[in-house]
Amino acid sequence: MRWSTSRDSLIVAGGSVLILAVLAWGAVRETQRILAEGKQIYTEACAACHGDDGRGQVTGLGFRVPLPDFTWCAFNFEEADRDWQTIVAEGGPAAGRSEIMPSFREALTDEQIQQVVAYLRTFCREDWPRGELNFPRLLVTEKAWPENEVLLTARTGRTPNGEQQTELAWVGEQRLGARGQLELTMPLQFNNPEGRGPVAGIGDLEVAGKYVLYDNLEHLAIVSGGVGVTLPTGSIQRGLGAGTTFLSPFLAAGKAWEDLIGQASLVFEYPFVERRAPKSLLYNLGFSYPVLEVGRLTEGQVLLELNGKSEWGMENPKHFQLAITPGFRQVLTRSGAWAAAVGVQLAVTGTRDADYQVLGYLSYEYPPFRLRR
Repeated sequence: MRWSTSRDSLIVAGGSVLILAVLAWGAVRETQRILAEGKQIYTEACAACHGDDGRGQVTGLGFRVPLPDFTWCAFNFEEADRDWQTIVAEGGPAAGRSEIMPSFREALTDEQIQQVVAYLRTFCREDWPRGELNFPRLLVTEKAWPENEVLLTARTGRTPNGEQQTELAWVGEQRLGARGQLELTMPLQFNNPEGRGPVAGIGDLEVAGKYVLYDNLEHLAIVSGGVGVTLPTGSIQRGLGAGTTFLSPFLAAGKAWEDLIGQASLVFEYPFVERRAPKSLLYNLGFSYPVLEVGRLTEGQVLLELNGKSEWGMENPKHFQLAITPGFRQVLTRSGAWAAAVGVQLAVTGTRDADYQVLGYLSYEYPPFRLRR
């Protein structure tokens, strides 16, 4: 009886392995078919301008604007499939790109457009995260995707003791290779303590590095890790800085479920001079969902975040704080390069740094550059 049970188990296991192998083989064959048909379409409709090798270096065309190099992964993988499909279907101007790129809506079906875009992806031979994982930026939660971006951020609010605090910051983000990013934050603070008059000046400068640890296009998931260093460049006597250096390791993650996108970040802030600032753990969870669309390009998203903070290790720390941050993000151009967001952070717990804060940013995602072609 035991031998019969073991034999049945082996038969079931063998059958399962065989089914999985057949399904995997079928998926491989389907991928090969898509790429083969995409290559044929590219050869017939695209290669005359973009070249058989995808480098866009065809002589005698006379275009004033250099054609893209699809072998350059920083360019090839910066956009999602649907954005490339929009460009092929509607032409370059539909996505804020050059009018040299014509529309193929009348010449190609949707399936053929998907096939040729799939083939375009094969010109990149390196392992780069795909543009599908470049999720919309939230107001507080750290983003996992490495950016080429410049931001102007703003926040203003009133503390429980009646002090009005405002901070503007310039943030520069430069992508390093396939997975890395270097970030620099330069804040300008404006404080207005009751009875003391307004105070303004440079706050504490922050430098951070980020690296993509995991990305999965099939499951639309990405995880990054990094570390930031905050330098005491502000004046602690004027209330424009903490007066100590901080070391801040962090993790950031993103996951999409169709149109609903979730992002989370975890940051540990360690002060070098503990009598001036507490140790802090910041945990953020946010979601975005599209509400306005133009063509195939998403134009606006509603945002909702939960922002938590725990403090310890200093005399009279604020311990646990929790806030909720609803907001709205709007893409300002067809290319998606310019975007803006605004929201209000409302304290939930009795212990709080501020009763409320109004948050916002204006961002510009600049194209990647290379030192030599």
